[in-house]
Amino acid sequence: MPGRLLLALIFTLPLAAQSEPLMLNTDIFPPYQVQEGDRLTGSSITALACIFDAMDKEYEIRVLPWQRAVHEVSQGKAEGFFSSTRMNNASNFATLSAPLALEKWYWYSNNTERPPAFGASSSLRIGGVRGSNQVDWLIQHGYNVDPLVTNTAQLLYLLERGRIDAFLADQQTLRIEMTQQPLDLRPSHAHFQQYTTLGVYFSNSLLSREPAFMTQFNRQVFQCIPEIAVLQADERARLAHLYETLFDNWRREPLLVQAVLQENKTRGDMALSRIHALDQQWLQEQQQTEQPLIDSVRNNSLSLWLKQQQASYKGLISEIIVTDQHGLNIAASEVTTDYWQGDEAKFAEPFFASQDQPYMGPLSYDQSTQRYQVHVSNTVRNPSSGEVTGVIILGIDIERALKMENSLNSGELPRQ
Repeated sequence: MPGRLLLALIFTLPLAAQSEPLMLNTDIFPPYQVQEGDRLTGSSITALACIFDAMDKEYEIRVLPWQRAVHEVSQGKAEGFFSSTRMNNASNFATLSAPLALEKWYWYSNNTERPPAFGASSSLRIGGVRGSNQVDWLIQHGYNVDPLVTNTAQLLYLLERGRIDAFLADQQTLRIEMTQQPLDLRPSHAHFQQYTTLGVYFSNSLLSREPAFMTQFNRQVFQCIPEIAVLQADERARLAHLYETLFDNWRREPLLVQAVLQENKTRGDMALSRIHALDQQWLQEQQQTEQPLIDSVRNNSLSLWLKQQQASYKGLISEIIVTDQHGLNIAASEVTTDYWQGDEAKFAEPFFASQDQPYMGPLSYDQSTQRYQVHVSNTVRNPSSGEVTGVIILGIDIERALKMENSLNSGELPRQ
């Protein structure tokens, strides 16, 4: 959203008439905050424009050096700062919002050493950008970061000249930086470290004055940014290797195959009105003490087996669902929000495909666990006729999946 330059580096984004606009501090950090002449653009700026427009809030954005931007909020001179990762020292005076953006942090190097060789006790020389989110994280985790430079381009040159062994950076930020360099400074090795969310830290004094503010803000975040990240092609390929291994094992499991066949025989054809009624019953039972429909799924032998499978993968799998031909739950490792999956792409895409075509959904963010997951699914077939009888759906913790490079490459998966 275009802004009007008021003072040296203060941008006002006018909305509804309001006597005291919120003052938010930030620093220039492409692609989230980008200064183009007297305009402030970037993905976080666009997101905030959408959010505050929906909230009918007037606000101003002031561009400052990052440390000063944070300090002024701690001193009550501004109501918030962005785009920020979770900061231990900020929790005393501010609270972090739902994510406006997602960074994918990778270790970059020109040698073959892999994490956990990049540990706090490692002798590798690690460089960083002074004041960056990555350096803050490295210091918090006991790393020795030296040298500290002013931008990512300098890290690329230091790595190419052998003056550092590795650095930690956001994948998208580094790719943008490399397009602006005259030399081919592409690091030869990249190893995934973690996803890091970026949000707005709002002062606790603001939240005390307006108790409903954060709830309203976060609600609009999910309206304005329903999907804040997209898996890259290499990430999708690595994830595909993982879930294909799981599907190959489970789709032939006799307990699962027979349960789907039996439920289809028992339920037979079912009117859509009946499906909707059962789905509504499931939703209502989640608020009740007596839960006969939920219990019929939660406590059956296949669900118990799915729970054992989920637990054996050490947090990699967040949920497993098996449905019948209508998309209704037969078994699940966790109580699902809905009983009917038939109106969702994770059921429809594989079930109605002309041939086995595994489905991979978008990244989704779980606010309660602050983790990202991807739903993947494929068909269950009658082993005699080859007919599609149902669907198996997995929720996979994408961070844990991307860290399993050794397991993915070898075809082996770590289990308890």
